[in-house]
Amino acid sequence: MKKLIYNTIVLSLIMLFAISCEKQNTPVAMDLQKAPLSTQEYLANLRAYKKTKHQITFGWLGGSGGDGKFASMGKRWESVPDSMDIVSLWGGIPTEGSPQMAAMRFAQEQKGMRITQVNFISAFDALIKKNFSSLPEQEGVDAMAKAVADTISKYKLNGLDIDYEPAEASERNSIFARTGGLERLVKAFSPYFGPKSNTGRLLIIDGYMTSGVEPYIDYYVSQAYNTTSPASLQNRYNTAAGYGIPPEKFVVTENFESYWEKGGVNYTDPVRGVIPSLLGMAYWQPTQGRKGGCGSYHMEYEYSLTPDYKFMRQAIQIMNPAVR
Repeated sequence: MKKLIYNTIVLSLIMLFAISCEKQNTPVAMDLQKAPLSTQEYLANLRAYKKTKHQITFGWLGGSGGDGKFASMGKRWESVPDSMDIVSLWGGIPTEGSPQMAAMRFAQEQKGMRITQVNFISAFDALIKKNFSSLPEQEGVDAMAKAVADTISKYKLNGLDIDYEPAEASERNSIFARTGGLERLVKAFSPYFGPKSNTGRLLIIDGYMTSGVEPYIDYYVSQAYNTTSPASLQNRYNTAAGYGIPPEKFVVTENFESYWEKGGVNYTDPVRGVIPSLLGMAYWQPTQGRKGGCGSYHMEYEYSLTPDYKFMRQAIQIMNPAVR
């Protein structure tokens, strides 16, 4: 009897072990977030939305270049939220003929996303020194502007984003860091980009602003990092307004290289209390009128959140609520 009971117990344990192994090894469908189907109707509606007057979302994408064969989807164009308006190539231009280039083209052509090349002013100096140093200075500037425009045309990008930070150590010796340098630069680019060009290609300034620039640019992107209140954003806009920048050209951004996990720093909204600063930027409007939009630096860091791009998606909905 004892032997029978013992054998029964052993048999039961073996069966339980087998069932346990089966549970561990049998493939089971996981409940993953489903991407919206990119039907022709959906894409057409998306492109139509991008052409309307609305507050834009802007981001510097650190994973923009390469061939697209990355382990993480966070470095691929397919992961970028469909409703992004402008993405600046912080990670460079994708490799020609690669999956990454094909995905960027799809974002441009089917989703209506506009892609800009970003350059520091020191890069423009380097190009002049390398290729046009034998020319008189202004002719060299003009030749450089055409060369940059030719490169952007070659890769079928949608415009130029000039990072203007003349106080930075690497930028101080630039000829465009001199008084009137930014105005000189945008005038050189104006035949190819911006409202004066009639090309439809964007000319964006991020960083600092000076007078004489506004007529030549589409947007001024303020690096409003660590912003904690509407008053701080208003002060930033008041400074920009002093240079002639209207509200609709003013875009504010948060630093997601540092603050992606929580959507920015703590921002005190007079109505909503303490919220993430990117959302505060989305809600905020200058007293002078509706802003141009908001966005983030190193937007791709936020892909790791659940859902991916959690705060950017919320900011898009705050600024431009979906019609149900």
